[in-house]
Amino acid sequence: MLLNLNPYRVSINPSVLVSSAEEMLAHAGSVQSLRNYLNWDPEPEVLTTGFPAQKDARKLIQLVKDYKLRRQLKEKRLARGFEDFIEPRNGLKGWWQKKFCDPKELKLSGGHEILEFLRHSHRLMLLASLHDALLSHVSAAEPRIIEIEESSNYINPLMEMTAKSDMAAAERAVKALSAPLGKVEPDFLIYGVAGYVLGYDRKKSVAYYLA
Repeated sequence: MLLNLNPYRVSINPSVLVSSAEEMLAHAGSVQSLRNYLNWDPEPEVLTTGFPAQKDARKLIQLVKDYKLRRQLKEKRLARGFEDFIEPRNGLKGWWQKKFCDPKELKLSGGHEILEFLRHSHRLMLLASLHDALLSHVSAAEPRIIEIEESSNYINPLMEMTAKSDMAAAERAVKALSAPLGKVEPDFLIYGVAGYVLGYDRKKSVAYYLA
C-alpha cells in the first residue's frame, strides 16, 4: 500500500509542536475525551483497542536483548569462517561450533520477531495515529509533493531501534506502550513513532508525510 503513496513536505510551526502533543495527551484521560478532542466520529477501532496499556510491553526488552546477542554470535561465527548453517562443520573448531554455538544462536529471537511484536501492538498503532494527527495542529502552509529521495532520510525510529539493537530506545518504547495513554511523553509521540507522517523536523520547520 505504501508503494502507491506519494511523499509530501509541509511547513510546520515548530514552536507549537510540543505544546500540541501535550494538549492532545492531556485529553487522553478517557476514550470519549480523546475522541471528542480529535473529532474522530464514529469512534475508530484503533482508539478503543489501543487505549489500554499494553500488558506484555516488557517482552520487547527481551526480544531486543536476544536479537543483540544473536547478532554478536553471528559476528563470531562469521569470524570463524562459518558463513551459514549448511556448510560442513569440520574438525574440532567445527564440532565446537555445531555443538555449542549454533544451537544458542538459532534459538534466539531475530529482527523478524521484534517487528512482528510491534506490528501486532494495538497501543503502537494508536500512538502512530496520534503522531499523524499532530500534523493538522502544526502545519503552516499547503503541502508540496517531493521526490522520494528527500523523504528517505527519515527512518522509522522503531525500525532503527531494531536495526541497532538500541536498548535505551527499547526502554523508551516500553514506557510508552505500558503507561496510561495520558502519561506518554510528548517527545515520544513526536519522535518515537512514525505513521503516514514520516517525521517532524523542528530545525527545518517541516514535516514529511505520505498520502
